Amino acid sequence: LQFQVRRQIDRVRVAIGETVAMGGTVGGWAWWLGLLFGAVPLLCLAAWHFTDAWHCAAFALKYRGRGSNGSRRRLPPGHMGIPFLGETLSLLWYFKLARRPDDFIGAKKSAYGGGAGLYRTHLFGAPSIIACSPAANRFVLQSADTFGARWPVPELVGIRAVGNVEGASHARLRGFILAAINKPSSLGTIATVVQPRIMAALREWADKGTIVAATEIRKVPFANICKMFISMEPSPMTDKIDQWFGGLVNGVRAFP
Repeated sequence: LQFQVRRQIDRVRVAIGETVAMGGTVGGWAWWLGLLFGAVPLLCLAAWHFTDAWHCAAFALKYRGRGSNGSRRRLPPGHMGIPFLGETLSLLWYFKLARRPDDFIGAKKSAYGGGAGLYRTHLFGAPSIIACSPAANRFVLQSADTFGARWPVPELVGIRAVGNVEGASHARLRGFILAAINKPSSLGTIATVVQPRIMAALREWADKGTIVAATEIRKVPFANICKMFISMEPSPMTDKIDQWFGGLVNGVRAFP
């Protein structure tokens, strides 16, 4: 009888020990889950607001005072996103994965209103302003002294490229180009050169039945450029040059 009592006592002790051990494990998991679902979201939210507040404060300190018209300088609506990355991941999602680039701007308009078509953000490691309305873009494009050329990169296309020169140099180059192509005699010469290729392309598309419009339409002006500038007729070589040129353009326009 005494032996059986001891066995029962030992069993109770083992059960109590297992219960305590299990309770400690459950308590540990509960602590980590509480940290994961409680503290981490709070830290992310704090970092989200801190990033925007930091950049707004830096802007206010750098441009304190009033502008030339007497109004206080202010940033447009928007948000700087998460630290370091900003809204780059969101931009890449809409442009590269979802293939809906307009939705990135649409989300801005839904969150902050149409307004002047200007929104602050942080893209590819730099604070940025998005201009998405005709009036805002017109102001930027017509204010060469305020908004210098940043694309294409001068290291890729040269500092004397039409897209990079500014002020009087840009006006002079633009005048030369317009004078060369806007004369009636020049337009007649261009039409004489490009018309046969356009007619040939239309016949070729009709024979194929189904075409990829974006690809075929791009080939026509490129073939005309080859004809006018280097006197090359459409051939497998011009098709190869077109592929190389497409790769070059994609590289110049690629995100950093």
